[in-house]
Amino acid sequence: MKNNVFRFIFLTLFLFFLVLYITQALGYYEYSNRKTNIMTEEAKERFEKDIENGKEINAGDYIKKENDYNNKMSRMGLKLSNTIGDIFDGIMSFIFYEADKTVNS
Repeated sequence: MKNNVFRFIFLTLFLFFLVLYITQALGYYEYSNRKTNIMTEEAKERFEKDIENGKEINAGDYIKKENDYNNKMSRMGLKLSNTIGDIFDGIMSFIFYEADKTVNS
């Protein structure tokens, strides 16, 4: 029974790690950041007209603002994700340390 609980926890942590790793490897974070900074065609046209007319330019007027979805649940999810990442990192460090110690003994 104790082995099954350990396997379940380990597999769950491993799956969380894989999901986080794959999303990072596929560039989702960079894509979402880049998407927030792209000006729309309309904003580009307004920007060019403002330059032609000699108006004062403020970059914030041309960038589309995204909604802030930060709430208690998302902060809790982020904290949980970071905790799982730290635990997994500690477990993997311990495993590789013990394996290195065994091989080099």
